[in-house]
Parts: sequence; C-alpha cells; structure tokens
Amino acid sequence: MQLLRRGAVVGFGFFALMGCGGPDTVIQDPELGDVEQGINVATNGSFENNAIGNFNYVVLNAGSTALPGWTITAGIKVMKNTYKTPQNGVQTIDLNGLGAGSLYQDVPTVVGAGYTVTFYVSNSPTCTTVSRSATINYGPSSASFSNSSASWGLRTYVFNATSTTSRIKLTSTSGGVGCGLAIDNLQVNGP
Repeated sequence: MQLLRRGAVVGFGFFALMGCGGPDTVIQDPELGDVEQGINVATNGSFENNAIGNFNYVVLNAGSTALPGWTITAGIKVMKNTYKTPQNGVQTIDLNGLGAGSLYQDVPTVVGAGYTVTFYVSNSPTCTTVSRSATINYGPSSASFSNSSASWGLRTYVFNATSTTSRIKLTSTSGGVGCGLAIDNLQVNGP
C-alpha cells in the first residue's frame, strides 16, 4: 500500500519515483477531520425554517419565537417572495418592522479559531433608492454598513473567536421608517 502511495502507475507497468523522495520518504497525509473547512455554524440564516404568514410580509415584534434560531430584540419584517425576491429561498427579512429593529443569534465557536460572516443585503421594496443603514456585531467586533439599491450585494466580515459562543447581531440604524435593509443568506463559516 505504501509503495502505491509513493509511486505512479505508468501505462501497463509500475514506476517508483526513486529520485523524487524515494521509498524511504515519510508521507504525511492529513487526517480528513483536520482539513475540513467552511462549516456553517449559523442556524436558519436564510430565514426559511418556518413559513411565516400568507401575506407579502409579517411584522415580528421583540420576543417573537416565530423565526427559529433567532432572538428578536426589536421589530423586524419577514418578507415573502411575492413582495421582495429573496437572495435565497422564499423568505427574507427587513431589519425595520415598524421602525428600527434588531435580532441576534449565538453561534458555537472555538476559541482562537477564525470565522467568516457573510450575508446579502438589499433595500426593501418601498425604500429602493434611498440609503438605509445598520450595524453588525460579530464575535468581539462590530461594523456599520449601508445600501441604497434594490439589488442584492454580498457583505463579508472576519473575526477570531474569543469564547465558545459568539453573538451575531444585526441592528437597523434607520429609525423612524417602516422600511430598512433586507438581509438574506447569512452564514458563519469556520473550521
């Protein structure tokens, strides 16, 4: 078995690569578990787990449990594909319910490991050409972002985990209006 790992089959014969490491070379094949990358640790990042309502959108107020995996701390909207074409699936959210809203999710992380948070952002249908803004808290970091288009655009943030649980929180900073930023297909990928 070891010879086959260090040699190559050529045509109908076997040719050992003697000059390229030779038969005494130790080959360090990584264990499959050690090289697995890109595991999404977020839950329900496309907001599909639970079909919410039969209308264009439904406002979920703080404390609602209708969006599995997420804790809603200020009102948001869940929008159907009849109202806003999602980036993924048939539902997306608007960070503004009747005003500035927010929600978060605590994801499992490994201390010291690197994670990448990605999600898509767009403007909600009644705010397609005005600028709307929000903040994201991701692990020990935070950032502001904005958008002024109805097209979906990718946002990417990177952090190193400082605890075994990291909070991903999205908060609208466009207060006083019933339309804000649409968010879809959020993932937190790590080792």
